[in-house]
Amino acid sequence: MTGIRVPDTAVDRRAGLHSNMQYDVVLLAFTVRTEEADKFLEPLRRQGTQMARNRHPEAPGYTRGDGFSHLGLPEPETLVDGMRITSVCPGETKTPESGALRLCAKIQAHEFQPGTTRIYIRADSDAAIEKPS
Repeated sequence: MTGIRVPDTAVDRRAGLHSNMQYDVVLLAFTVRTEEADKFLEPLRRQGTQMARNRHPEAPGYTRGDGFSHLGLPEPETLVDGMRITSVCPGETKTPESGALRLCAKIQAHEFQPGTTRIYIRADSDAAIEKPS
């Protein structure tokens, strides 16, 4: 649905689609080794940019009606230590990965234990998103 290809080595893959009358949200999360997470993220970042830290976290226990808590995960907005954030839109970087995107996406990478990173991807649209068959 987003056009992002999940690495073959990813584990703990979780995905969801939230629809309401105003917008649809696609959620995707998976876990990989931190080294692989960095390789995955590199072509999705604008040239010359760094991923930002979560300098204004939400309070513990924060949930969203269309968030990752529905997938049994903490909301990434609540995480600080080991959290990095970026966003990318289709064609924004000159890479095949960016070119494959169908929606703008917010990407958060959380190294929740040394050497292991969970990638959170959230994309939304005010147009209906076709459910996978």
